[in-house]
This record gives sequence, C-alpha cells and structure tokens, in this order.
Amino acid sequence: MLEGCGAGILLMFRYFWLHLSPVHVDLYHRLLPMNTVYGAVAIDVVMMCFVCTIGLWLLDRFDAKGRTLAWTVVATILITQTWAFFVWLGDINVHLIKPVWLALICLGTGVALWLRQKALYQRAVQAGRAVLALLGVCIVWILPQLVYMAIHREPHDVRSFLRPVSAAQIPQRRVIWILFDELSQDQTFDHRQPGMFLPALDRFRSRSIMFSDINPTGFYTELVVPSLLWGHAIVDERSDLSGNLYVKASAHGWQAFPADKSIFADAQQNGWSTGIAGWYNPYCRTYGPWLNWCAWSLHSVIPGNYLQGKSLWWNVNAPLVRTESKLMGHKYRTPSSAEIHSADYVELMQWSHLLIDDESIGFIFLHLPLPHPGGFYDRKTGKLGVNGSYLDNLALTDKTLAQLMEWIGQTRLASKTTVVVCSDHSWRVGLWRASPMWTKEDQQASDGRFDPRPVLMVHFPNETTPEVISQSFPAIKEHALIELLLKNSLSTDELKSWASLQTDSKTTALPSRIAFLP
Repeated sequence: MLEGCGAGILLMFRYFWLHLSPVHVDLYHRLLPMNTVYGAVAIDVVMMCFVCTIGLWLLDRFDAKGRTLAWTVVATILITQTWAFFVWLGDINVHLIKPVWLALICLGTGVALWLRQKALYQRAVQAGRAVLALLGVCIVWILPQLVYMAIHREPHDVRSFLRPVSAAQIPQRRVIWILFDELSQDQTFDHRQPGMFLPALDRFRSRSIMFSDINPTGFYTELVVPSLLWGHAIVDERSDLSGNLYVKASAHGWQAFPADKSIFADAQQNGWSTGIAGWYNPYCRTYGPWLNWCAWSLHSVIPGNYLQGKSLWWNVNAPLVRTESKLMGHKYRTPSSAEIHSADYVELMQWSHLLIDDESIGFIFLHLPLPHPGGFYDRKTGKLGVNGSYLDNLALTDKTLAQLMEWIGQTRLASKTTVVVCSDHSWRVGLWRASPMWTKEDQQASDGRFDPRPVLMVHFPNETTPEVISQSFPAIKEHALIELLLKNSLSTDELKSWASLQTDSKTTALPSRIAFLP
C-alpha cells in the first residue's frame, strides 16, 4: 500500500504541490475561494494512490522478485513524470533533457541492466520499491492538509468594485502611474533592435524626464510591486490560508503586509480618490479598503484544469476532461499560454479605459501584463493570442501606451494630468532562456546579455522637451516620488533637484532560476 501511495504521490505531484507549498504564494494570487479545488485534488490523490496500489499489487503477484521489464516501464513513467514536474516548476532547465529523451534513457538503461546484469537489475527494482514506500509515508500529512484546506473558510474575492467618491475627493488634477511588467530600459531605448519602431514610447520620451539608470528593487513582480507601493524593499512573501499577505523586509522578520501604509492609503488620507486596474497581484483583496475603484485579472490555468467556480465533483473529473472528450469525439483544447496572457491583456485594457474615463478618480495605478514573456502578439500581423517574442510584446507595449495616452488626452483633466511610466524589473534574460517560451529572436535580441535596468519616465502636463536624469536612482524611491507628485504640482527643475538628493543603494541580488509566475 505504501508503494502505491508513493507512486500516486509522484504522479499527482504537479497537481498538489503549489497548493501545499508552505508559503502558499499560488493561493495568494488566485481568486478565492479555492475550496472545491483543494477538495477535488485530495480526492484525486486518493484515487490515484488506490489505482497505483492495485497496479503494483498485481505486478507484485506476477513478479515479486523484480525479474521482468515491467518494472522498467513503471520506473520510466514515474521518473519521467517527476522530471517533467521539476522542469515545469523551473528548478531544471527545460533544454537540459526533455522528458521524451529521459524516457528513452530510462528504458534503455533498464533493458541494458536486464540483459547484462540481472542480479543488479533485481536489486535496483527492490531499491526503487523501497523508495516508493518511504515516499508513500508522506500521504499521512499530504491528505490531511488538503482536506483541511478544502474545509477552511476562505474569503469570497471580487474581481472588481466601484465605491462612491465624496465631494471632497473630486480631483482638480490627476496622477496616473502606469507600470509595464518587465519593460527593459536597454531594449526600449539604449540598444533598440534594428527594425523596431516604437513611436509612442519615443514620443513620450521626448516630452518627459527619463531616469536612465534605475537600480532595481528586485527580480519578481510579487515582491517588487508591493515594495514600490509600500516604500520598503521586500525580500520574501507568503500567505496564510485566507489569502492575507505576509512579507519579510530586509533585516526584519515576517509581518503582515501594512496595506494601511501603502501609497493608496496615504493618497486617500490626503484627500485623493484612488483606483487600480492591475495584473497578477490580488489588488482588490490586499488594498481594497483604500480604493474607490478596483479591478484585477489573472487567467492562469490551475494545474490539472481545476476551476474555482466549478463544483467539487466537476473538479474531481477535471484532469480527465480532455481524455474523455477525445474518446467521445468532442473537441477539447486547453487554452495556450499565449491565449491566457492575451485574455488578461484584453480585460485589463477594457478596465483601464473605464478607469481613465472615470474622472472622479484622481490617482490611478495601472499594472499591465506586457512586455512580460511569453510572447502573445505577432507584430507583423497584429494578431493577439499567438506565440511571439519579447520584441513582439514590446511592439504591443508601444501600441498600448499610445492607446492609454489617447484616452487620457480625451479627459477633461488631460491638461492637469501627470503620467508616470515605469516597469517593475527589466527583461530577465537568464530566467527565460531556460524556459520553453524562449525564441530565436529573443536570443538574437538579447545576445544572452542581461541588463538589469527597468524604465522610469515622468511626464508633466504640457511638457514638450526631453530631460534625462543620468545618476543612479534606486527604484524603491518611486514610492517617495509618487508621494511627492500627489502632494505638489512639481516643475521639471524641482523634480531634477529632488532626484539629485536621493541616495543610491546596492543592486538587489538577482537570481537566475526560472519562475512561471511573474
């Protein structure tokens, strides 16, 4: 039985690990509640362990001493699935050994041992079974935790809301902060690729103050964005089972994320109405009390095709839906990563339009999912939802900025609107080179070189000339910059004078491992 549980755990690893991870980061970024998902995963784990137990029992009855090649087939399936999981998780470079090649290696090794060293082959089978039994012991904590998560009361998130704005909060001017995820200073301006035309970014640059040497706050969106919104560098994050964010700042232990000290709380305390349209982070849950307008999007597929909005029994069957559809002659296709990324983008652009048009909101934060890989746009055809490169997404970023500035220009307060364009981090070349999303054009554009500088530009109303601040500027100071813009109508000279007083800090350590979440 323990061997069957061990085999079942290996085959279900991909489906339950993100949920059981002690930091619960995946839970934090999902639309809650997820109880039916956790319950379904628990049932599927039990069913898989039961099936594996029956299969190994039958195999043991047929060949208890491990003399046949059937054990090689079992080992190949388990090893390949485990390897595929770690590739998917990002702990192993996808280009190192692909699962299909690993399967052939396992089969070849097993056959060679069986033909030439039968005694060694039998000892290997016995050792493998012992490992499965030891792994099977883990079911005593895996299953109870999944069951507890299934019955634990989680909040019911909303994806968007609108609250009344008081007369005192009606703005006389606006500050709009646009964050493009993974926009590179190097690729956008300093070493633009031949044939890349970015007219909207060039136009914005020609009428703005550009900080050309930004020292990044971090490497991952889930750490950088809350750092910028709080004004303190966050080095790690985790979540409790209710989706509450806990963070670890430099030289400090864990603490509940102080959303009441975020830029939105400060803005409301100073009489501003506030709004967000953002990607990936659960903005409406984390910052909700200090927002008048909120919408957030994340369509990322849950491993196993589970869905929060479906019933427990629908989710139990979710991993088999594609197989059942094929057997019944129906078409069923899981959306590609490009289609999912595109869905996030389209939805956020719709919300961004609505938010910009709502002139009762004075301070706006837009977090958009581009040019973040993988590519989901073809700049030659203009089609969304297709595989592309970082440069394709960069071209779409330019079109997006043009659209946003057009919407801003159509508002009554356009001549009194300050627009800040930034990015959370640069293009993480070393990270994406290890992923299946990496393209030949990505390799050519980057030449394998990582430039850590994100983008930061500030456009004041009616500004028509370009300015450059070339001194190293710590990105974490963007919080103080936004605070300053909310409190005062600055001039270009005043901003340059303020920036010259900001001290730099050491560059944040940038890891090289791949992560499939932003």
